[in-house]
Amino acid sequence: MPLAIPVELYEKLAEKLGKETALEVVKVFEEAQKQLEDKVVEETKKRKIELRDELRKELATKEDILLTRQEIEIVRQEIETVRQEIETVNQKLEGKIEALRQEVKGEINALRQEVKGEIKVLKIWIIVLGILIVALNQNSLELLMRIIFGAVR
Repeated sequence: MPLAIPVELYEKLAEKLGKETALEVVKVFEEAQKQLEDKVVEETKKRKIELRDELRKELATKEDILLTRQEIEIVRQEIETVRQEIETVNQKLEGKIEALRQEVKGEINALRQEVKGEIKVLKIWIIVLGILIVALNQNSLELLMRIIFGAVR
C-alpha cells in the first residue's frame, strides 16, 4: 500500500517548483516507493523459500517419517524372519538330539544284553571248571563239602 505524501509537503513543493514539477516529484517518489515495496515483497518471498528449504533439510518431513517407518517395518520383518529361522534350527537340533539319545539308548541296551550274555557264559564256564576240578581232583570235593556243610553248621 503506497504511502501518500502529506498535503502540506505537496503544497510547499508546488510553491517552490511549480505544480507540474511537484506532480513529477510526487510520481517519482511514489514509483520509488512502489519499487521498494516490490523489492521487499520479493526479498520476503525469497527468504521464506530459503527458510522453508533450510527447515526441510533440518527437520524431518512427513516423507522422511514415512520412509523411517517403512525401514522400521522392514527391520521388524527381518527380525521375525530370523526368529523363525532360529526356531526352525532349534527344532531341527532338538530332533537330532532326540535321535542321538534314542541311538545311544539302543546301543546301551545292546551292550547290556551282550554283557548279560557274557555273564551267562562266564557262569557256565565257572560251573564247568568247578565240575572239572571236582572230577579230576577228589580232594577238592572233600574240601568243597567241608566249606559248604561247614558253613551250614
